Amino acid sequence: MDSQSRYSRRVSLALLGAPLVSWLSGCGGGGSSGSSDSTSTPASADSLRQPLAAAPKATPSRMARPDARQGITAIVRSADGKTVGVANTDGRVLVLNAQGQELRTLAPRGSAMSAGLVFSADGRLLVSVSRDSLAQGWNVDTGAPEFTLRGHEQGLRAVASSGDGSLIATGGESTRVIAWDGTTGILRRVFSGPGNFVNALAVSPDAQLLACGDADAQVLLWETASGRQRFKLRAHADEINALCFSPDGRRLASAGSDRKVLIWDVASGSPLRALAGQGSSVRSLSFNSDGTLLAGGCEDGRVLVWDHATGTVVQDLRGSNVAINSLAFDRRAGNELIAGTADSQVLSWSLPGRNG
Repeated sequence: MDSQSRYSRRVSLALLGAPLVSWLSGCGGGGSSGSSDSTSTPASADSLRQPLAAAPKATPSRMARPDARQGITAIVRSADGKTVGVANTDGRVLVLNAQGQELRTLAPRGSAMSAGLVFSADGRLLVSVSRDSLAQGWNVDTGAPEFTLRGHEQGLRAVASSGDGSLIATGGESTRVIAWDGTTGILRRVFSGPGNFVNALAVSPDAQLLACGDADAQVLLWETASGRQRFKLRAHADEINALCFSPDGRRLASAGSDRKVLIWDVASGSPLRALAGQGSSVRSLSFNSDGTLLAGGCEDGRVLVWDHATGTVVQDLRGSNVAINSLAFDRRAGNELIAGTADSQVLSWSLPGRNG
């Protein structure tokens, strides 16, 4: 490790019982508004347990890559920072405390691989989305499943929620995104428009906007209440890997397999800045609690931390020799950062502030 390793702590998930093992947790050109090829369907008060009618199928314009992630696929913190959720390609979903100690297993080894995790606002529930097309809500205290969200026919790749947990969005290997009520689990709206697999989702902190990144290198931005597409953002040249709203909801960060990390102005859809410093594709993004820092997990094992105001790299953390699949800042005050790697390790850093 380099000089930055003094901030880090490493927890091997292979030590948590059997080998394991977010909150996430997801510029160049420009954005185009309009909704001619994107529609949304408002939901009735259908039960979360009722499957949806099949949506019109779109023809993908390019072949999406398979989800080839290994090791940890998702890592998230609860709002109070006391609990960490971790998902791995072997199917397990674990709950850890802030020190990295295992508290319980929610899904056992051999379960369908979870591709994403989000905590409810109160930290009582952890929602996982998996390759078997289901989203499962787990009781963090008891480990028992509480509900199942059914609506997708293909495997899922992404999940996101608003800051208050009132809205959950799911998407994956189909060309639609589903928004759910985060309190009741009732389906709220179906969004169509992605041209290919949905790789990344982000919900604004106030639940007013939903962003979707697909395998056709485009980012779609919808208004959740009306379902209207606000912008189609085109600047990436390859699949979108990650999206993340700033804490104030005014900026959206996107990362693609083209090695670009871009910052967008949400109000205008205009690109503000292309970040630099990464030598490989960025797989995951996370803003810190006050929006001054943006962290990106890279395929080459580095975690880069940019000053959001200037776009300069303020930390280059070399904690692993394999890809960083997922990372998350503590949502409370402070700059505690955790990351999950392709060799099933959890890395943790306590970073100085922007001017620290």
